[in-house]
Amino acid sequence: MKVRSVVFNLHLYTGLAVGLLLVLSGLTGSLLVFREEIEGLVYPELMKTAPRDERVPVQAVLEAVGRAYPQDRPFSIRLPRTPQQTYLVRMNGAHDLLVYADPYSGKILGALRQEDTFTGWISLLHTQLLSGERGETLLGIGAMLLVCMGVTGIILWWPRHGKISPGFKIRWPAHWKKVNFDLHRASGIYAALFLLITAFTGVSLVFNKNVAGLINAVTQSPARTAPPLSEPLLAGMPTPSLDMLLQQADHIPPATVITWINFPQTPRAPWVVRKKLPQESHPNGRNFIYLDQYTGRVLQVENTLEAPLGTRINNVLYLIHIGVIGGTPTRILQVAVGLSPTVLFVTGFVRWKNRRKGKR
Repeated sequence: MKVRSVVFNLHLYTGLAVGLLLVLSGLTGSLLVFREEIEGLVYPELMKTAPRDERVPVQAVLEAVGRAYPQDRPFSIRLPRTPQQTYLVRMNGAHDLLVYADPYSGKILGALRQEDTFTGWISLLHTQLLSGERGETLLGIGAMLLVCMGVTGIILWWPRHGKISPGFKIRWPAHWKKVNFDLHRASGIYAALFLLITAFTGVSLVFNKNVAGLINAVTQSPARTAPPLSEPLLAGMPTPSLDMLLQQADHIPPATVITWINFPQTPRAPWVVRKKLPQESHPNGRNFIYLDQYTGRVLQVENTLEAPLGTRINNVLYLIHIGVIGGTPTRILQVAVGLSPTVLFVTGFVRWKNRRKGKR
């Protein structure tokens, strides 16, 4: 009984301390599961275009963006994955100015600041609480505490008399306090496994280096190779065009679709071309080609099919977190999992208030 009392207090006060944070994280995560679909409905003039015969060179699009926004610096560009999709050029960083361009005419369709859009603001709130690295760390700590709550919740749910079936039921005709208790207990046990998985994968995204190191140690896998560096001694020579880089990367195995290009941000950084295999669940793919920013020479190729076991496991954690592995059914399941912290926090808070009144 003393052990159970300690577990109960740990579960209770952890929930009271981080409950609202977990509610916020769950609700925003549920919205982001269908982010692309929401953005397509809200900004159709930026996200979609009428397919035509031939696309303009990517370099021409980049030059048009540079003329329209001379004070900003390109960070990365998303290539269209369907005939209707437009170019997306991220300027200054991953979460700053977003510029959209028509792939067939090269015309600038418009631009948005990420924090000024509904889904962009929700994304920043979900991943960093609108406060950068500090908020991201706080969310990682919250995810670890959610693991603690999931484990203690399962311990408290387990019946001492051995009959587990009542723990899955809600007795709706009973007194509202009993219904509230049953709702908290039953929804908690149904969601426990999924919340634990979501929490652990969330921790792996925030503390990626630590989790990746742990996975590599357990699987006895080598660490992921660090990105190579360009040779600044060759600076001043004519640099290859973006289309030449794409043509070169397109012929490098594996034969995949190019999804993103990251621009060099320092004198020694390389170009990074990202590619996606047809069988990959990852929306952007996990194949990388690193090219020297001055010559276009291939420095390194990272093929997800040849990656060590630890790297492949680490790559899957992100896919589990966003619910894309099983398609639409798992995305819907992820929405339900994101809503469950709200139900658990409300029912748990009501039960705590009733206990306090009873003690008085």
